[in-house]
Amino acid sequence: MQEEEMSQKELFVVHHESGWAVRRPDAQRSTALAPTQAEAIELARELEPRAILHVQNRHGEFRRLTPFDPE
Repeated sequence: MQEEEMSQKELFVVHHESGWAVRRPDAQRSTALAPTQAEAIELARELEPRAILHVQNRHGEFRRLTPFDPE
């Protein structure tokens, strides 16, 4: 297997002026927007079910969710 295939995909759920955004690392634009954090997490799981999610809270701190963590 190549190194890229072995690496875990990651997505970020971040606070956005329109609610919550799903972003890929190093992306300038959001992949998806949602009105609530829970909906953004659900969208991220639909986009990449096996990705590690980095979820931002309203204070700018991040928590990490693996594909097996409950929301």
